[in-house]
Amino acid sequence: MKISLMNTKSEVQNALDRLSTGFLPLLRGNAQQKFDQLAVEDFGIPEFTLMENAGRSAALIIEHEYGPMQGQKVVLRCGSGNNGGDGYVVARTLYNRGASVSVNFLNPPGSPAAEKNFLLLQRLETLDNSGRLQLQQGGLSKLSKSDVYVDALFGVGLNRPIQGKIAGMVDALNSAKQPVIALDLPSGIDADTGNPLGPTVCADLTITFSAYKPGLLLGQGPVFSGRTELVPIGIPLPAVLHKSELSLDWISTDGAISSMLPERDLQAHKYSAGMALIIGGSLGFSGAPVMAARAAARAGAGYVACAVPECIHHIVATAMTEIPAICLAESVDGGINTNTAMQTLEPWLNKANALIIGPGLGKYPRTLRFIESILQTFSIPTVVDADALPVAAQILNNTPNQQKPWILTPHAGEFERMTGHSEISDRLGASHHWSNTWNCTLVLKGSPTIICHPHREATVCGRGNSALATAGSGDVLAGLCGGLLAQGCATTEAATCASHIGGFVADQYARNYHPSTMIAGDMMDGIITAMTSLEKRKALNDTSRRNHSESNPQVNTARQP
Repeated sequence: MKISLMNTKSEVQNALDRLSTGFLPLLRGNAQQKFDQLAVEDFGIPEFTLMENAGRSAALIIEHEYGPMQGQKVVLRCGSGNNGGDGYVVARTLYNRGASVSVNFLNPPGSPAAEKNFLLLQRLETLDNSGRLQLQQGGLSKLSKSDVYVDALFGVGLNRPIQGKIAGMVDALNSAKQPVIALDLPSGIDADTGNPLGPTVCADLTITFSAYKPGLLLGQGPVFSGRTELVPIGIPLPAVLHKSELSLDWISTDGAISSMLPERDLQAHKYSAGMALIIGGSLGFSGAPVMAARAAARAGAGYVACAVPECIHHIVATAMTEIPAICLAESVDGGINTNTAMQTLEPWLNKANALIIGPGLGKYPRTLRFIESILQTFSIPTVVDADALPVAAQILNNTPNQQKPWILTPHAGEFERMTGHSEISDRLGASHHWSNTWNCTLVLKGSPTIICHPHREATVCGRGNSALATAGSGDVLAGLCGGLLAQGCATTEAATCASHIGGFVADQYARNYHPSTMIAGDMMDGIITAMTSLEKRKALNDTSRRNHSESNPQVNTARQP
C-alpha cells in the first residue's frame, strides 16, 4: 500500500492526540523508512546514532533474555543493508560483554552507517587476541555451534522472495535447535501484511525498532516472529509525525482505551445513560440476541430492549429477566412480517440511541426484506452484524457516496462474501479500501481484529487471543459496540473500545484457564472485570495528570498512557 498523507491540520492533531493518549503507532515499511530519513535529514540525528541505539538495545534484551553473555557463543547472519548494520552493533556489544561472536555476511555493507559499524568490527577482530570475534564472508549453509543465533539479514525493505545463498542461510537458521532472535522483522516476512515472501526465518524472539510493523501482527507474522519486543531508538515520534504528515495506523492499549470510555453522569437515569435496541434471533438461534443484549447492558447502556421473532419470543423472555423482549410477527411461510413488525418497532426505534441488527436473525427472504426496510428507513447509529451484513453491503454498494452511521462487524468469511473476493492477503489494506468504499466504520474480526474508519486511520486491536474463536463471541462484540454507541460514542470510538474490551476479556480468561475452554457466555462476567480494570486505569491516569499539573502548572497536561 502506498504512503498516504494527512490532508488537514486536524488530522495531524488527531494523530498527535492518539500518540499522547497511549495508542502505539503502526508503521508500514515505507513509512518507517520515511521516519528514519526525517530523523536524519530534518532533525539532525546521525544514522550511525540510530543504528547504535537499535543494536545496543537489542543486545541488552538478548542478554536479559538468555543470561549473562560471558562465555556464551553467538552467531549472527548479517545482510548488506541497515538491518545488517544493526547486527554489527549487536555483535560488537555482545563481544564487549564477554561473548564469543561469529559474524557471517554474504556481501559488504551498502550504507555508510552499516559500513562504519562493519569497519569497527574488523578493527576489533584485528585487536582480538582471544579468538572470540570472527568475521566470515560467504553464504554459509551450515551453522557453527552456538548458544544464540541472530537474524540480521533483511528488515522492512524486503519486497521479493529470498533466493540463492541467502535462502540457504535462512534454512540454516531454521534448523537451529538454540534460540533465534530476529532484528526488526524475521527475514523473509512482508513488513506490511505478515505474509512470507518465500523462505522465512522462524524466530523465537523478534526485537523491533522504533514502532511495530503490521507484518508482526497480521497474517503469518506472529508465527514467524515469536514473541516481540519493541525498543525506541531515539526518533522523536511526535516531531517526526508532525513534520511528515504521514497517515499512520495504530495499536490499541489499555491506557488509550481507558481514556476513551464514556463516563456516566452522577445525575444519570436509565434513558439518559442511553438506550440500545437489539433485533435478532430465529428458530434455533435464540442465544445470539440474548448475548448481544446482555453485552450492551454490561457496556453501560442504561436501557436495553431485545426484539425477536414470535417463534422464540417465549424462550428469550424467559432467559432475560432484566431486558424486555419484543415480539415480532412472522409470515406463515417463514421470516419476519415487515409491515407488522415495523409498526411494532417504530416507537422503540424512535427512542433508541443505538440499534444492533442481525445476530442470529436468519436468511429467510422475508427477513432480509425486513432488514433492508429497517436500514433504509432509520438513520440511528447502527451495528450491522451477521445475517444483516449482506443486506447492508448491497445498500452501500448501491449508494457509494452516502456516509452511514454504521459499524459493520464481519468475520473473514462474511467479509469475503460482502466484497466478492475469496482471498484477502492484505487484511489491513483491504480494511482501508472497503471502509472507504462503504463510508462506514468497519470491524474486521480475526487475529487480530482491525477497526477502520472511512478515509482515516485503522486501529489494530492490541488485546485478544484464540479464546475468541468460539461461537457467540461476535454477538458479544456487537452488543458491546451497541452499548457504547447508545452512550454517545462515535462509531469508531465505540468499535475500538468494544474490540479491545472483548480482547481484554479473552486475555484475562486465558491467564486462568485454557483458551479453548472459553464459551461466549463466559465473557459476560469478564466484561465486568475488564471495564472495572480499565476504569481503575483511567482513575490512576487522571490522578497522575492532576498531581503533575499541580506541581508543574506550566506543563501541557495532555493525556498520557
